[in-house]
Amino acid sequence: MPWDLSVTLATTSLTAFFVQCFYAHRVWIIGERNKLLTGAVLIAALVQLVFGFALLEATRHTGSMATLFNSPYAPVNAMGSAICDTIITASVFLYLRRSQFRILRKENYIHKLNLVFVQMGLITCSTALATAVLYYSDQLTGQYLTVAPAFILSKAYSNSMLAVLNARKLVCCDHQRHASLELPTLSSIH
Repeated sequence: MPWDLSVTLATTSLTAFFVQCFYAHRVWIIGERNKLLTGAVLIAALVQLVFGFALLEATRHTGSMATLFNSPYAPVNAMGSAICDTIITASVFLYLRRSQFRILRKENYIHKLNLVFVQMGLITCSTALATAVLYYSDQLTGQYLTVAPAFILSKAYSNSMLAVLNARKLVCCDHQRHASLELPTLSSIH
């Protein structure tokens, strides 16, 4: 097995794990320190990481790239990632949706953040789910097609995290721009 493929597999698993831990921290903050929900996200992320490295070790042990397509670790890795992304997306959506109704503004910033979180969660979840579904599809060609979504998964995770961080900056700058249009308060005379 080429060394660059080993590095790619390890990088994909580690990137997914770190981004999912980043989102677990967001779930912790948004979910008002819900230990059960954050624990579920972290366990699913850990399952994804463990089975990703188990797949890497099985492939290195056999020395055959066919192990990538025949190993039972590949779909468990992908399903762990998809479950983690589903939990993250659903929990952030529900918590932000609930707090969205508390703020009565013409331009609701929480709505914008919620939209970005849901879009990014759907992209990563659908990519991980496509990997798992293709693994179980036609035995002759389907398993080999898992390579396509599997290799873009780490890029999808990286882009999702950067998009969420950039969205926060956009919302903050947009808020400051609208705040500058408001009339300043008059200072009191002493």
